[in-house]
Amino acid sequence: MSNSTFRSHCGLATGLDIIGDKWSLLIVRDLMGGKKTFTEMRLSKEGVATNILADRLKSLSINNIISFYHAADNRKTKYYFLTEKGLELYTIQLEVMRWTYKYYPEQATDHTDFLEQLSQNTTQKVFKKDTKNYTEEKESHYKKMNP
Repeated sequence: MSNSTFRSHCGLATGLDIIGDKWSLLIVRDLMGGKKTFTEMRLSKEGVATNILADRLKSLSINNIISFYHAADNRKTKYYFLTEKGLELYTIQLEVMRWTYKYYPEQATDHTDFLEQLSQNTTQKVFKKDTKNYTEEKESHYKKMNP
């Protein structure tokens, strides 16, 4: 995004201009959770429309939150991954999840064991462990797909 497309110079408003829509953080969640392709993300339980998913992937890529590489055997297949900038959004997701678990526990039933652990650990501790695992898995996948 160029500076002219932001609503203001407020850090919160600018951040929301980039990732504050209904789908962007769910895409980040899916990538962090191991999904790699357009189809895998399209099949997420929230049911994002294909045109919206394509638009958000493009926007996240333009803002260097995600990137991709092509499969070695099929140039049409893209494997998406979080950049370092994108990985840092994980702490925002953890805090939203912690808040939801605290105030809307009936809505936070998908990952109760994880949320219980999160409520007892610091976000930074969980972030370091999970992003290290994600980075190692991403590198391993890339090497397998592009020997």
